[in-house]
Amino acid sequence: MLSESPASHESTRQGSAERAREAESSPVWLKRIAFISTTRADAGIYTPLIEAVAAREAWEPVLLAGGTHQSPEHGQTQNEIRVPKRARLVPVDHFIPGDDPVAVACNTGAAIGAFAEAVDRLRPDLVFVLGDRAEMLAAALAATLCGTAIAHLHGGDVTRGAYDDACRHAITKLAHLHFPALPDHAARIASMGEAPWRILPTGALAVDALAKFEPLDRDRLDGILSPRDHRPLLVFVFHPQTVNAPPAAQQIAEALAGIASWDGPMLLIGPNADVGHGAVRGAMEAFVANRPAARLVASLPQAVFWSALAHAAVLVGNSSAALLEAPSLHLPAVNIGDRQAGRHRAANVIDVPSDRAAVAAAVQYASTDAFRAQTRQVVNPYGDGHAAERILAVLDRLPPREQLLVK
Repeated sequence: MLSESPASHESTRQGSAERAREAESSPVWLKRIAFISTTRADAGIYTPLIEAVAAREAWEPVLLAGGTHQSPEHGQTQNEIRVPKRARLVPVDHFIPGDDPVAVACNTGAAIGAFAEAVDRLRPDLVFVLGDRAEMLAAALAATLCGTAIAHLHGGDVTRGAYDDACRHAITKLAHLHFPALPDHAARIASMGEAPWRILPTGALAVDALAKFEPLDRDRLDGILSPRDHRPLLVFVFHPQTVNAPPAAQQIAEALAGIASWDGPMLLIGPNADVGHGAVRGAMEAFVANRPAARLVASLPQAVFWSALAHAAVLVGNSSAALLEAPSLHLPAVNIGDRQAGRHRAANVIDVPSDRAAVAAAVQYASTDAFRAQTRQVVNPYGDGHAAERILAVLDRLPPREQLLVK
């Protein structure tokens, strides 16, 4: 056996001392921390925070995967989730297929019961919820009824074109800690009556992950997506706009007509589970059927999706990725319609109405050398890559559980 050097003993002592300080600083009641994920979008966003929590011996991270994670129509994305060794992945199966309002409401109701059973069984001390999905609201309500403290990421934002907006603000009133991305989001939360000591703008966790992200090279990416085609890539992500919007079939028809003349490969990624998603998916399937250079996938692992964005010439659709992730990758984005109305955006985003001519013109402009040069100078407004650190600093100095729970 090799003998250990004095330096290695010193390193061990320093590591032990650091762990002891962490244990002393962490609230004694905080041990098991759960993270709720209901879509492909939020699972990867949590990663920097779950990794940071897993690095603390005093804490046990658990990821509860519900929503569309078990849905074949949406890619069964539970299989794509990766968690650190010390973290547990727990499936929460409740998804009810259907894209009409009643089916979505029934799915949300089923989610309340399923997440309540999971929270009651696992007994986490703190539950993290993220964003604004109806299923996320269901999980927050389940945690509330189980008497569990809730921390909310990305509260205080605005999306005027989706019922997600109402869900987000409802989650805010259920949560006990708030980690919004931006200071004006924090101000909006405070205006809803939440105590200032409960609110800290941290930036977005996605920016933390993107700061360390190394994309797959184009050959490997093309091998995954196939067929191989090194012409400029267009990535298309579109979800139904659910508030003050024409029927989903009309929305997607205009959007697809706007990209029909693209001379190069196109990667289309299927919609979420909002009302009207069936019409969106059907139109996408018909669009790619006679276009050999176009491919439709239900979902992609985060690393593959971000790699596609890193190599793309333009991102088109109405996904939050245009606003939250594309700036870090200096990617031009064409945002269609009002689904993201009210949100901060960097200069990489071109906003257009749901009109085929407007979409086509914006895609053409986004592909110009002048606009791409402008996009290369963009700084992501959603953070500096240190959100997880700020969140952990708050967790280290939480008040007693009884004080946190009383609002």
